[in-house]
Amino acid sequence: MRKIAGLGARSVVSLLGVGSLVGLTASCSSPSPAHEYAVPSNVCGTHVARTLLEPLLPAGEQIGTRPTSTVGVKRCRLVVDGKVIFSSSLEKRDANTTADDVASSAHGVDPTDSRAEEGHVIYSTTGAVGLVRCPDSASALSTVWATVRTSHAVKAAAMRAFIEGYVSAAAKSDACRTLSGQ
Repeated sequence: MRKIAGLGARSVVSLLGVGSLVGLTASCSSPSPAHEYAVPSNVCGTHVARTLLEPLLPAGEQIGTRPTSTVGVKRCRLVVDGKVIFSSSLEKRDANTTADDVASSAHGVDPTDSRAEEGHVIYSTTGAVGLVRCPDSASALSTVWATVRTSHAVKAAAMRAFIEGYVSAAAKSDACRTLSGQ
């Protein structure tokens, strides 16, 4: 290594090392992007703990919801700063529908992704599906399934926690009663 402005090789290496440490420390201590909006406590009427939803949402200034429904499906889209960043649905399906069936047609999740809840939940870093166990279902001919997807990758553990909380909350909601035919 050549001498730089009268410094020996060891001095240059030491300065470079200190500079790298300062850079790493600065990047580790910089604040992570913040939600300038209030994280909702429900997903279009299905109450879910903010602590489950927050890890799935990006930083931004404003959040809004776009609920829609058709026969047998209730959808919810969350919009941050004008962009759809989160979508969920509660869907009525045939009684013999499996998690693999739902994951095959859902965006952001695949039947080969991680599983939980005895195979009734499949999740990834961008989506999840889960069986909603509606209490006292009036029809043995149908089931209700929840799907979730994000426009960006999140931690798989956060997606799993959300879908498990979401299906539990949906089982107690009006949407579950309406879709399951109660």
